[in-house]
Amino acid sequence: MQYPLTNSFKRIKEEIDSPNITNKIINCHFLNYEEEKRVKSRIKRYERVGYLNVIERYIDVINIDNFYFYAELKLNEYFSKLEFSIENLYSGLRLLENDYDSKLWYDGQSEEEIALWKTFRVFDTRPEIGDGKMAVFSIKEGEAPPNEPEIYFIDRETAYKTNLTFVQYYEAILDMLGMANWQYLYTNVSFNDPVKEYLYDNIKESLNALQKALPDKNYQKYFDLLEARNS
Repeated sequence: MQYPLTNSFKRIKEEIDSPNITNKIINCHFLNYEEEKRVKSRIKRYERVGYLNVIERYIDVINIDNFYFYAELKLNEYFSKLEFSIENLYSGLRLLENDYDSKLWYDGQSEEEIALWKTFRVFDTRPEIGDGKMAVFSIKEGEAPPNEPEIYFIDRETAYKTNLTFVQYYEAILDMLGMANWQYLYTNVSFNDPVKEYLYDNIKESLNALQKALPDKNYQKYFDLLEARNS
């Protein structure tokens, strides 16, 4: 069995070797899925909650038990802290109704909102920066195919649905490296909205800095997504 995502995360330190990215902290742990018995055990857990058709895509992702990354990006007058802390998806995916890993909902939400937020399982946070931004997925038992849990980005107590799969999210992390607000690129949020228009310049500046700091990476698709959100 091949683990391209796992291998990419293992190489992250070498691939972001840049004088503009400093004070790096990387703490990580990878599971060993070479044993067929362990793979089958995990598959049975997914089947328990009705996720039958995407297990092959999950295996590589849940092989990443946890991965913490922190760094500081400085380029001329630009400075930003980069951080992500992804947790193993397996424990969240096997949680059933009324079995929560965090109480995310709050007073003032509607019944419909609370019902949705009770399905959220946290898997990506920024604990050192502490801005409350996080990524969660919605786990609902026995949903119809394609059985791909929906990923939401939470910012300022609002959840924005993304169009990302788990694999796509992890692939984007390898490029974004914990850049703030990158998840908005995969939502339906319009940057023409006066409340969100600041995000266009914010994200563009960050993308420009990453592209200059890491010239071997190609960030064009993210610039394209940015312009789509601004149209």
